[in-house]
Order: sequence, then structure tokens, then C-alpha cells
Amino acid sequence: MQQRFKTRHLEAVITLAEEMHFGRAAERVGLSQSGLSRCIQSAEHEANAKLFERDRRSIEITDAGRSYVEHARISLAHGERAIRSARETKDRAGHFLEIGKSPDVDPVLVEVLYSIRLPLYSDLQISIHSEPSSDLAHGLMSADLDVALITQPERNAKLTMTKLAETPLHIVVPREHSLASKSAIKLADLRDERWIIYQQRTHPLLYERIMKLMRDEHIHPKHIDRILYADEAEHLLMASRGVALLTKASALKLDGKRLVAKPLEEDALCLDEWIAARGDDNSRLVSEFVRAFVTRSTIVLQPSQMILPIEKNGSPSATCSSS
Repeated sequence: MQQRFKTRHLEAVITLAEEMHFGRAAERVGLSQSGLSRCIQSAEHEANAKLFERDRRSIEITDAGRSYVEHARISLAHGERAIRSARETKDRAGHFLEIGKSPDVDPVLVEVLYSIRLPLYSDLQISIHSEPSSDLAHGLMSADLDVALITQPERNAKLTMTKLAETPLHIVVPREHSLASKSAIKLADLRDERWIIYQQRTHPLLYERIMKLMRDEHIHPKHIDRILYADEAEHLLMASRGVALLTKASALKLDGKRLVAKPLEEDALCLDEWIAARGDDNSRLVSEFVRAFVTRSTIVLQPSQMILPIEKNGSPSATCSSS
């Protein structure tokens, strides 16, 4: 019974922090306002810290309260995951991994993901969840995910991460556009063009990098259209004959009869691709899967190799060829 009260305390603090209103928070957790107040007071007593500053007119969460909420969410998520895992294990045999991936992950890495076979786990099954990188990190921390393919993650000491690749941003243009014949494109080639880019809230880091590079190289587009989703770019491209700066995964989906995608040769606009897992996860299955994935992706993504064909006179001639 004591544990039930503690769980209710976590729920009460989290809900009040989200609503910042006693009436709405009490309704969400199914308590009276006085009952919610008692839960908050008990939580503050247990934590020996003031979680909220409140008077008759307003309520504010304290720094201690913010820290409490962050860890309370993880604690509840672990409990829910434990219950769900037990139920799923009861109903099915075998080995399972919950794997998250960013929508911007290089399609080649997604193909690698589905190609992994582990000799020690021949019955392995995986479930894929596509979410933004920030949500993937939270999913790992809350144990909702076992492994994640993350694009441009923030550093987190509680996660074990291995860098897989640097994927260039891609340009998408109509096939009749003058840039469509180029094998690769520099940002300077886009001077005086009408640009289509992601909104800042969709890709904050990417947006800031593009804006900085524009300023540094004194590039001034005719106009900039900002989109929330990549599929919005297709209509704008055909209507304006502009250029779209998109992630590789999104650009390749638009590449077809009417549009063409080309890599952007700008190191500053490459996206880092990582595989991540919880640092405290001692699962042998997770360890084997990550190791196999890193090995396989290294082989698939390795750069072109230098070969030395032998000429008739016996002297070697250097040429480049894709492996």
C-alpha cells in the first residue's frame, strides 16, 4: 500500500507540473483538490524539498521540482515497461528488441537494420519505432527502447553511443533545372535561387547551420520557404522551380520522374548518424546486436577503395573504383 501511495505522489507532481493548475491537475489524476494538495505535500516531505511555490493566485515549479519531475517520469516509465514486458513474455517465446530510429537516418542504415542476423539468437524479432532524435533518447532512458539509430544526438553520459556515418544534406530540384545535371552541388551554387528548407522547430540544429553558412559565405537567396514536413517540398518545387535543402532520407523519397536529388558538398551540413543504447543495459542480446550492426554498417558504408590494375607493360596505373 505504501508503494501505491508513492506512485500516486509521482503522478500528482508530474500532472501538476504539466497543468500548473490545481483544479485541472486534480481532475486528471482523479482526486479532489485537497487530495491532490496532500499528495504534493507528502511528495515534498519524502523529497525533503519544496517542489512548488504557490499562493492563492499563482503556482511556480522550483528547480527541485523540475528535477523531481524528470526522474519521476523515468520511474513511472520503467514500471510500465516492466508490466508490459512481463505480459508480452507470458504470451510469446523468443527474443525481442524494441528499436527506435530517426526519420532522417540514412536509408542504407535502415536496410542494414533489417539485415542483421545473430547466430546465438536465431529467433530474434525486432519492433521498429520512428521518432525524433530527442524522443529516441528519452525512450532509451525510460527503457521503452533497447537500441536507437539517432541523427545528431545530444551528448548523454547515460547512453553508450557509436558513430556510424556522416550523411550529407541533399538538394532536390525539378529535372529541367540547370542544377539537375551536376553530380554534386555546393551551397554557393544556390545563390539567387528560391530556397525551401525545414522550419527551425523541425530541425533546430540544421536550420542554424544553414543560416550560419549563408551569413559566412554571404549567400542571399531570392526567397526562403520554410516547411514542417519534407513532402510539402514537392508542390513548392514544381510551382516555384526553386531548390529544396533536405535530409538524404527525405530527398531520396522525392527523387523520381519530376524531381532529382543531389548530395550537397558542405561538410558543415552533414548529419552525424549514431547507434545508441543505455549504458547500464547489461543485456547480452543488445550487446551482440549493436556489435553486429556496427560491423555490418562499416562494411556497407566504407568509402571507395583504391585499386591498382596492371597494364600490359607491367607498370601499375592507379584508378578509383567503388568497392
